[in-house]
Amino acid sequence: MSFLLRALPRPMQLSRTATMIDFPRVPGHRTGMTPLGRRILAGLCVAAAMGAGLAPAAAPAAPAPAAASQDGVAGGGPPPVLPAPPVPDFGPLPAGARPPQPVIGVFDTNEIMRQSVAVQQVEQEMGTRREALIHDVRAEEEQIQALRQRMLNAPRDQAEAQQRALQQRLAADRQKFGNRNRILQEDTQIALNQVQREVDQVLATVAKSRGLTIVVQSSGTVLHGPQVDISEQVASRLNAVLPHVYLPAANEDPEVIAKSGKFPTAPVQMTDPNQQG
Repeated sequence: MSFLLRALPRPMQLSRTATMIDFPRVPGHRTGMTPLGRRILAGLCVAAAMGAGLAPAAAPAAPAPAAASQDGVAGGGPPPVLPAPPVPDFGPLPAGARPPQPVIGVFDTNEIMRQSVAVQQVEQEMGTRREALIHDVRAEEEQIQALRQRMLNAPRDQAEAQQRALQQRLAADRQKFGNRNRILQEDTQIALNQVQREVDQVLATVAKSRGLTIVVQSSGTVLHGPQVDISEQVASRLNAVLPHVYLPAANEDPEVIAKSGKFPTAPVQMTDPNQQG
């Protein structure tokens, strides 16, 4: 029997050798997130690749569309000639008011998130939960390894029954640990979404208080001086209004909480931790 878990992201590597338990990816989840958020989320991915035997069969390729004719007309022949009425002309506009001199502010989202005490608490809590999951995965791997060894030494009739039982256990493990992995990722996304929403509001408040008319990400500037950087002010205000965020308990499923009606809900889009940008 081949190992089922073959690849883990670096922060979540369980062992130096190939392991045996694979976890399904969370389907249909993608979204914009800051690089720091991706780094946090990457640490929570217990498995990044499904076993080859578990991957669904590739859908047959769609037939290629019929090639257009050389002159661009499906039926051949010259292209159609269409009417082109003249566009009305108009004279110059009278002189208008000159726009005010722009007042520019620059902020660094990564720096703001790094200084956020709420994000720091999330990293600590989710790190603890991640380590608990790793511990349980390793313990299960040891038991699976012992069962495999026992199966190799058993008589053929017993080995076949043990192999079927082992296959069923591995399938249950993939579902159980995959579900826990999904919950870890969704818990982190819930926390980061709260921080990001508050950052947007704090940015608008700081910009208004300083009379800024343009606010841009520092990554979009070639050069700027510290006098226009508002990251420190935004981070300080963020910590004052959002020292912590709501985080579901370790034994709670965020999707179950969403269905309960306890909180307002919104579609959750997860970012691939390995995606760069």
